[in-house]
Formats: sequence, C-alpha cells, structure tokens
Amino acid sequence: MYNSENKTVMLPSEAEMYYAKFGKGSKLLAMIPGLNIVDMSGTANNLAYFYRKFAKDFTVYVFDRRKGRDPGCTLRSMAEDVAAAMKTLNINQAYVVGVSQGGMIAQYLAAKHHELVKRLVLGVTAAKTNPLMISAVDDWLAMAENDDLQGVLTQSYDKMYTEKQMELYRRLIPLIMKFTKFMEIERFADHARAIYTLDSFDILDRIKCPTLVLGAELDKITTAEGSKEIAEKLGCKLHIFPNEGHAAYLSKGFNCMVYDFFTEE
Repeated sequence: MYNSENKTVMLPSEAEMYYAKFGKGSKLLAMIPGLNIVDMSGTANNLAYFYRKFAKDFTVYVFDRRKGRDPGCTLRSMAEDVAAAMKTLNINQAYVVGVSQGGMIAQYLAAKHHELVKRLVLGVTAAKTNPLMISAVDDWLAMAENDDLQGVLTQSYDKMYTEKQMELYRRLIPLIMKFTKFMEIERFADHARAIYTLDSFDILDRIKCPTLVLGAELDKITTAEGSKEIAEKLGCKLHIFPNEGHAAYLSKGFNCMVYDFFTEE
C-alpha cells in the first residue's frame, strides 16, 4: 500500500541508516522524526498509512538515526548523517520536515546544506536548551541507566501529551509495552544525550529557504517560546496550536498545515 518500502542506506562513514520510503509523487519529502524509544525498522506500512495525505504528491523518505550505538553523537553529527543519506540517495531540493529532536537536526541540515532543502517545516522544536528540556533528558537518562524502559515511556508520554490525553494513555501503556518493538535502551540514551548539544540559534540566519515553524501552547519540552524564538529569528511564518502539547505533530491539523505549506507554490 502507498508503495511503502523498508530500506537501508550505507553512509560514506560506513555506518548504516534505516529509512522508510513511500508515495509516488514527483516532489521529494524528507521527514526527520524526534527522539524515540521505538525501533523504526519495519515501520514503512504504518508510516505510509499515517502520512497517506502526502503519498499522491510526494515520494516520502522517513530517516532514522544511524544503526547501532552512537556514543558521543551530537545534533550536528546527526544532521551530517541525514545529509549523507540524502546525497547517497540523490535527494536534492527536498521538502524537509523535522519535529522535536528532528527539528533540531533539520536546523543544522538546512543551515549547512542549502542545496538539499527547498522548503522547511520545524515542528515543536527549539534552537536553545531550556530547563524543562534538560530536566526531561536528565530523567530519561537516569531511567535508562536503571534499564527502566517502562519509566522512560511513561515519562515521555507525560511530557508529550496533555493531562486530558494522558487519561487514556496511562491505561494503554501496559499494552504498548507488550506489543511494541523497542530499540536498545543504550541506543536511546546515546540519542537523548545529543540534546545537550543543542546550540543552533546563532546559525539560524544561514537558513535561506522558506520556513514554517509550528509550535504548541502546552508543550512541556521545547515550549511554545522555543518555537516563537526560532520564527522571530528567521522572520518566517509561525503557528502555535492552542490546547496542544508536544505531541501536536501527531495531529491532523499539524499535517494539514505541513501539506499546505509544501504545496502552496
């Protein structure tokens, strides 16, 4: 369905990166997801269905982080991995959307590799660390050190969703734990530590492509202020979703705004 494929690309560094590919449109769309404890491999069908709105107009690539452990990785090094994957796959002048940590990576990508990015959406992300973000990462790493996978998942959901949404998810967490394929918790910790390296505010003026920033009023990680700071520095379009938390990027309204921005030409 939707021409979905589970693929792997070999980077020039000889590291491998999993990516999902789907859609049949002539436009190229690269998605960079946020920090995740779930193993992305084999998820092409699910991703294609969730983002089916894009499948007609775009050929979509959803990039994971490099395979295996990546101790000492930074947001810059992750951006270089995405750039290397795009170049290897001959993806130029792509429409790029990055959410949460993926939005942090996308900032470095667009600032350095202008030829790869035609239009850019930065969702529920930031260009500077803040106390809420650091506290969340500290908590996740402490739980990871104790091999507390359920604690990481629960804490992540508490940060991502509004209190009303968590009334449902707290009941679903035991089922999610039972039926979800998770990555190695040490790999998750490598990726989480990279958030400490966030310092992209001063290079935002190197981003030259049309950009849309989407934030959430109740975001308890990157905060609405983080989105506003980016948009003000770039002088670009901004929308803050009212009554939404960090998981606003999963909403229908979010993806409709991304689609409209990428097709308004």
